[in-house]
Amino acid sequence: MLFYAKVLETTLLFTIFVLSVYLLSGLTGLFSLGHGAFITIGAYTAGLATTRFGLPIWIAMVLAIVVGMAAGLVIGIPTLKLRRDYFLLVTFGFGEMVRALLLWTAQLTGGAMGLAGIPYAAELPLIGVSTVVVLIFVANLKKTAFGRNCIAIRDDELAAQAMGVAVYAHKIRVFLLSAAIASYGGALLAFNMSFIEPNLFNWLESAKLIVIIFVGGINSVTGALITSILYYSFGEVFRFANVWRDVILAVLVILVIIFRTQGLFGSWELSPQWIKARFRRRAARAAGKGA
Repeated sequence: MLFYAKVLETTLLFTIFVLSVYLLSGLTGLFSLGHGAFITIGAYTAGLATTRFGLPIWIAMVLAIVVGMAAGLVIGIPTLKLRRDYFLLVTFGFGEMVRALLLWTAQLTGGAMGLAGIPYAAELPLIGVSTVVVLIFVANLKKTAFGRNCIAIRDDELAAQAMGVAVYAHKIRVFLLSAAIASYGGALLAFNMSFIEPNLFNWLESAKLIVIIFVGGINSVTGALITSILYYSFGEVFRFANVWRDVILAVLVILVIIFRTQGLFGSWELSPQWIKARFRRRAARAAGKGA
């Protein structure tokens, strides 16, 4: 039972990371290979705040979000005006820079040896509630005028700008929100693992988050959620076949590119309205059969 609880914790933590990237890639069409840097920043900020400075855990979590957003602001302001391919390269460099900085400041961060002794404070209830809150926030943000503007930017940036959408301002806000969620998830990860190291979340892991969103469907929060849960829970439960997880994901990417470019779930969203409509159709069929 303890094993499955741990699997669920890990799966939900990585689902928070996927949802943070969905804001950036799925909603706005920006792709970052350095998003793991924000997760690492959040983890190290929370870890250092508790182990080196003795701050309470809740203050450490708030500090992780603030530092993550500050880093997002520093990177986002000069780079979000660039074309998307250049933005991708800059974020890749940012991720590598954060890793190098952690290794260089070994006296504070522990360097390659990592940072140990972090309090174990993020258990399943906290992680579960955090995942639900982040999911509700992302799903509802998509429905707002701000979310629709972001989708317009994703589909055609020039057309959105011509229609009066403040493209650069929207990108900055989304980037900061995404960085805040990723940093908070990183803090939870640190308090769940009690040990972190510079290679905790490299560029390859960041790329996997984007691929999961692409496979699930960039128009579907539900697709990102379900694909993330299946991918990460499979890797934890079937450790002996962990290598096959990436093989299956690669095959799915190829199949999606060839047969279903909108992703496995397309634009479908699981919502209370969809559930009610489903029950109504079933009730109508049952009434028709009875008649």
